[in-house]
Amino acid sequence: MVRQDWSDDDLAQRLYERDPDALETLISRYSREVFYFIRLVLDGVGVLQDAEECVNDLFVAVWQEINTFDPGRGTLRTWLTMRAKYIALDRRRQLCRRQAHSIQSADEDRQWHTSDGTHSRKSTSWGYDGDNRVALPPHPEASMEHLLEQSERREALHLALATLPELERYLIYQRYFKFASTEELAAKTGLSRHAVDTRLWRARKSLREALKEHAYEYERI
Repeated sequence: MVRQDWSDDDLAQRLYERDPDALETLISRYSREVFYFIRLVLDGVGVLQDAEECVNDLFVAVWQEINTFDPGRGTLRTWLTMRAKYIALDRRRQLCRRQAHSIQSADEDRQWHTSDGTHSRKSTSWGYDGDNRVALPPHPEASMEHLLEQSERREALHLALATLPELERYLIYQRYFKFASTEELAAKTGLSRHAVDTRLWRARKSLREALKEHAYEYERI
């Protein structure tokens, strides 16, 4: 039963006590919010079902690991969002590696086979067969490493963007992805040019800090 009159502190306490109503209330209160956040983290990777599965995994983890929640370090909502972040990040890594593997396999197939079934080598690497100079295919591990590195960089950027406030995320997207001018952004948002520049500066600073944090976290995994 959903209990709208319970505060988050009440929810945390009742989750400690294994009250099923507390979990149901938590899901009702935060499922849409964390779903939106997870979609931002997964943006461009995976399908809708991946986000839905992450939400399900989140609430299962909350029920099983509520004893790790420390109210002295933050609110229940903050703890929930951080758990959602790591679950979505893990899913994104899995999906990026899966996509990179698929791209690698397709590239290798195109490289070695033409439409009529004959072999074809398209490479800028060269070797020698006796006295004859012959083309060599790229090393598959090197190609995979490059693809994974690109995926990890995109992953870090998407995650960093997801942590920005909505307005600053909009400004960053319009300015650096859509190439809107400061004047256009001021007209669209009703902000002054100075306010737009200030928010963009603040957003860039937040992105740099988030990307550094992501790099540190990734090194620990």
